[in-house]
Amino acid sequence: MSKRIIFTLFGAFCLKLAFTQDLHYSQFYYNYHNFSPSSIGNFQGDDRLTLNYRNQWLSIPVPYNTFSFLYDANRSLKNGSKIGFGIGLDYDRAGDSKLSLTKILVSVNYLYTLNNRNQLSLGFIPSFAQRRINTEGLRWDRQWNGDRYDPKISSNENFASSGDFFLDLGIGLGYQFQYTARTKFALSGSAYHLNEPNQTFYGLSKQVAKLPLRYNGGIEVSVGIGRYFDFLIGGMYQVQEQYQEILGSARIRMRLNQTPGSVLNMLLGCNLRLEDAIVPNFGIEYKNWMISASYDINTYFIKTITNKRGGPEIALQYVFAKVRSSGIYKKCPLY
Repeated sequence: MSKRIIFTLFGAFCLKLAFTQDLHYSQFYYNYHNFSPSSIGNFQGDDRLTLNYRNQWLSIPVPYNTFSFLYDANRSLKNGSKIGFGIGLDYDRAGDSKLSLTKILVSVNYLYTLNNRNQLSLGFIPSFAQRRINTEGLRWDRQWNGDRYDPKISSNENFASSGDFFLDLGIGLGYQFQYTARTKFALSGSAYHLNEPNQTFYGLSKQVAKLPLRYNGGIEVSVGIGRYFDFLIGGMYQVQEQYQEILGSARIRMRLNQTPGSVLNMLLGCNLRLEDAIVPNFGIEYKNWMISASYDINTYFIKTITNKRGGPEIALQYVFAKVRSSGIYKKCPLY
C-alpha cells in the first residue's frame, strides 16, 4: 500500500511536470532543435540525420518514452555565409494517461560569416503540434467508495476532446569563434513557445492551459590537446515558469585513427544535471557515423522512488559530406 501511495504521488507530480515542462535530453548537444534553432545546419558537412531516444525512470510502472528525429542541412551563399534548414519530429509519451506530444517542425537558420573565425547565426522554428491524453487508464479520487476503488462511479471529468492541434514558435541566436579546426567556442540563446499556445483538453471553454515560454542558454567549448585528444565542455541552462534545469558536460575525444576515409574517434565523459542525476556517457565516431549512449543515475530525492534508475538515452547521427575541390589544377602535356 505504501508503494502505491508513493507511485500515486509521483505520478501526480510527473503529470504536473508534463503539462509545464518540455521534453529534454541528457545529451543535449545532440538534440539540436530543442537546444537552439541557431544550431540547425551549423556543422561540417552538407546534410545530417540525427535520431534521439530516451527511456526515463525505468523502475516506475509506466516509464516516459521520448523520441526525436531531425534532418538538417546547410548551403553556401554568394557572400560566404550559409543558410541552414531542416525538418524534424518530436514524440513523447508518459504515464497511465498515455499523455503524449507529437510535434512536426520546420526550421531555417542564417549563418552569417563575419570573418574567418567569427560567425553569427539566427534561427527560427515554427512547428505544428498535438498533445493527446487517454483517460481510460486513470483512476480518480471521486471513484473511491470509502472502501475500495469502484470504476462504476463517474469521475465527473468531462474532456471536450482527447487532444487538439496548435502552432508553436521558437527563435534562437548563436555566436561561434573558430580558432582552429579542433578548437572553437560557441554561445547560444533561444526562446520557445513565443505565442504561448493553448493546449487545453476542454475545447472552447473558459479553461485555458497555455504552454509557457521556455528560455534556453547554452555554451560549447572544444579544445584540441596535442595530436590525439580533444577536450569537450558544454553547459545548458533552461527555465520554464518556476522550473529550471542546469546541465553540464565534460568529455574527452580520443582520436584513434585519422586516416581519411577511415576516421575513428572514441568519446568518453560524464554529464551532471544539478540536483538530479549523474550521467556517464560513451560514444564512437566512425567515418561519417556517430553513436553515443548515456545513462542517468538519479542522485536527488527522486532516487528513493526510481532506485537511482533514471534511464538510458541513445543518439545516432550520420553526416553527408561532398568532396570539395581544392581549386588547384595541373595540366598534363599530351604526347
